[in-house]
Amino acid sequence: MKINDYLEKYADKLSKLEDILGYKFKDKSLLLTALTHSSFVSQEKSEIKDYEVLEFLGDSVISLIVSEILIKEFPNAKEGKLSKLRSAVVSEAFLSELARKLKLNEFVLLSKSEIAQKGMERQSLLCDVFEAVFGAIYVDCGYYIDPPRKVYNKHFKDYLIKSIREKNIPIDYKSILQVYTQKHLKTIPKYIVVEATGPEHEKEFTVVCRVEDIIETKGKGKSKKEAETKAAKKAYTALKEQEEKKG
Repeated sequence: MKINDYLEKYADKLSKLEDILGYKFKDKSLLLTALTHSSFVSQEKSEIKDYEVLEFLGDSVISLIVSEILIKEFPNAKEGKLSKLRSAVVSEAFLSELARKLKLNEFVLLSKSEIAQKGMERQSLLCDVFEAVFGAIYVDCGYYIDPPRKVYNKHFKDYLIKSIREKNIPIDYKSILQVYTQKHLKTIPKYIVVEATGPEHEKEFTVVCRVEDIIETKGKGKSKKEAETKAAKKAYTALKEQEEKKG
């Protein structure tokens, strides 16, 4: 099948998502790409593209939008505080939550095997699709930040601020661990991917978090971010326990 065939086949799906977003694409193929998982590309064996490049771009777009919100909403906050907040609200856990609010799990194109394994509910996949959609909007409007900013602010700005004020945001263990090790150990953690198993679209990563020769922990996840976060949490917990034992 050609791209135009897919655009015709999924026209209703794309239109429905445009209505939810409140943004109409000039180039519908960008939105189609943003919703296309690599497993679907492998299954179809056609010229359709997956969302990975748009995801890469969308990550930066969302980071900029969130940074603007934080600076305006918390004008007296120090850089370190702003960095921690941004890390938490652009985390896989938080962005996947926002993806569910847009019902992106109902729109993503997956292979039959991914659907059978409920891939559309995976945190890492939802985060990726969310970023890809905002990357697609950014490209579609001519690399201009205002349209994706308007879409994000319309749907999530108030929720984001409320979540921060009510301390209802994910704990960013990587940032917490780094601050702790810099202050108490004069060093920073290192993360090393030691294993990646499974097919390309369904890998499980094992990451080692190493703090000099003081401590080493492992974390596993469906993405490198998830594995790193789990390893960081274990390392931080272990270091705090060591500190408490020393009195």
